[in-house]
Amino acid sequence: MKIKHLKNICIISLGLVFSLSSCSNDDKEDVTAPVIPTEENKVATPPTYEFSRLGNSTVDYSGQTSRLNQLTELTAEMKKADAGSSISAATLKDMFANQNNPFSQVYSKDLKSKTFALDVDYFEDLMDQMGALSGITTSASNGTAGLMTRASGATILVDSNGRELTQLIEKGLMGATLYNQIVNTYLTEDKIGRTVDNDAIDTANGNYYTTMEHHFDEAFGYMGFPVDFSSNYNGSGVISFWGKYSNTADDNIQMNDRLMNAFKRGRAAITAKEYAVLDEEVNKLYEELEVMIAATTIYYINQTISLANAGDRHHALSEAYAFLRALRYSNASKRKINQADITDMLENRIGNNFYNTTATNLNFIKNTLSAAYGLDSVKDQL
Repeated sequence: MKIKHLKNICIISLGLVFSLSSCSNDDKEDVTAPVIPTEENKVATPPTYEFSRLGNSTVDYSGQTSRLNQLTELTAEMKKADAGSSISAATLKDMFANQNNPFSQVYSKDLKSKTFALDVDYFEDLMDQMGALSGITTSASNGTAGLMTRASGATILVDSNGRELTQLIEKGLMGATLYNQIVNTYLTEDKIGRTVDNDAIDTANGNYYTTMEHHFDEAFGYMGFPVDFSSNYNGSGVISFWGKYSNTADDNIQMNDRLMNAFKRGRAAITAKEYAVLDEEVNKLYEELEVMIAATTIYYINQTISLANAGDRHHALSEAYAFLRALRYSNASKRKINQADITDMLENRIGNNFYNTTATNLNFIKNTLSAAYGLDSVKDQL
């Protein structure tokens, strides 16, 4: 904000009225105009996502970190099948529900209970398919499940329609669990609205955060961002899941800073009880998260169209499908593209058989998303 210096101003005491015409030419003193608060200067954006009170951190998203770790282990188990080994569908579903001690360490949280309820069966059906198909070492073809070899020499397990099951499950849960929880739970009125407590803290149990602060932290925790995440990130913190894909899009659309700044300033606004600023940043998050998903989908569509190796193409198309599907979980009141269009792109443009997906239909999806999310200028560079 520019600070204006008004020279040669005399102040008439009654009403504090300024009269330029009555000022002496000898008066050389500058008078600084008062700073009028705006939404832009009420809350500063902190350098990192770190907040404290009474000398203690007020940030806690350990439950979200647990779920990200569980998804990492679940993905590692599925990739055994991509390499030709047999795995158990029961084990995959135990990892999904965190039952029967399936992980390398004990977790008190689980993925299944936080997954979009109507899609739990969808993911468990994919796990059943993966268990049944795992151990296959023959080559896949249209109508026959098996392994596809990528240009790197690695293999992927695909079903009879050429869909890579690992990607449909892992990237699918990034949408149905992680993204869904962010936009439909933790950034909503129920969790950070005006009626949510933002005063009491429980120091007796080591909790120095308010309920509202904690809920916002939980939204942040699902992103997989380090606390010092920034554009072209090269820090020491681990980037995972949505953080990884934000970073991929960053060169073209500076995604990291746009998301990270909204999270940091939104959290600072809660602590400062500046709720109009909080609303402003939450609206940015809804918008930018959708842009991130659309940009990621376009990235994998570009890969699918351009790659020569069939294994690489089916890998990329499986990711594109799963990320496009994630847009189904966008908050209904904020969504920039409607469910009917998403369903059309999934079912009619990509379709169930990936061997039959055409470049024409993929370009239709790419152009539809780029127009809806303001990505026309970078859609070919993503």
